[in-house]
Amino acid sequence: MTLEEIQHSDSIRAARWTQSEQQLVFSEVLGLTLTEQILSAESPIAHSKVEQVLDIAQRSIAGEPLAYILGVTYFDGLKLAIDSKVLIPRPDTETLVEAASELISNGNIQSVHDLCSGSGAVALAIKARHPRCVVTASDLSEYAVRCTTQNATALQLDVECARADLFEGLLEFELITVNPPYIAWDDPEVDADVVAHEPAMALFSDHNGLSLIQRILRDAPNHLSKGGLLCLEHGYSQAHDVRKLAIDIGWRSVQTLQDLAGRDRVTRMQKP
Repeated sequence: MTLEEIQHSDSIRAARWTQSEQQLVFSEVLGLTLTEQILSAESPIAHSKVEQVLDIAQRSIAGEPLAYILGVTYFDGLKLAIDSKVLIPRPDTETLVEAASELISNGNIQSVHDLCSGSGAVALAIKARHPRCVVTASDLSEYAVRCTTQNATALQLDVECARADLFEGLLEFELITVNPPYIAWDDPEVDADVVAHEPAMALFSDHNGLSLIQRILRDAPNHLSKGGLLCLEHGYSQAHDVRKLAIDIGWRSVQTLQDLAGRDRVTRMQKP
């Protein structure tokens, strides 16, 4: 079976992979770069490799996230190892990186801490963009701490990650970033495959998804230096509530930014 025949097989069509997802599968399983995939379209593929690709397609059709099947994903240009015990970083979260990066570039920010680090995606992307910054991370999950640490080592990025319940044991920073669990437990818009496969503790929060956000907005000022900044990711329908909570607490310069789809995604603010 050739690569072209695999691409047009019923299983691959049924998997409904995007072009980038298909390229990732062929890269990971067949060891082919994008250029090699184009040039080798009519070359025969070993039967064992064909079976492996088709098995991945069947698991994908059944709803298992491709990132968990392959054990890797890409975020902000970085290749990250990942497993089912940590949240899969979404392209929407690159808005959080952009928001933080703009503040770093426009100011003299030296210290950045990323809460709820998960795979380490945000912290590592910021460190890759701004090597001069001291970037640290933390997460309540020991699996997330391990995943962030492994990715930092693999990417040769100096980011230390510690286990902590939000701000527990943390000092002061000039900038804090966070993509917390913010989905309401009864949110009908959440994809069933997400609920079935991704860790609930990284997705859901009480009080319409705002419970942890309220804690963060209340406690973050105690861990920011004078004039310090917070960049917070949230659901697109939560922007109004997040801004109101922030303003009521006393945060200054509260501003909501949109993701690539034009939806409210990140609110950044300055220490009251």
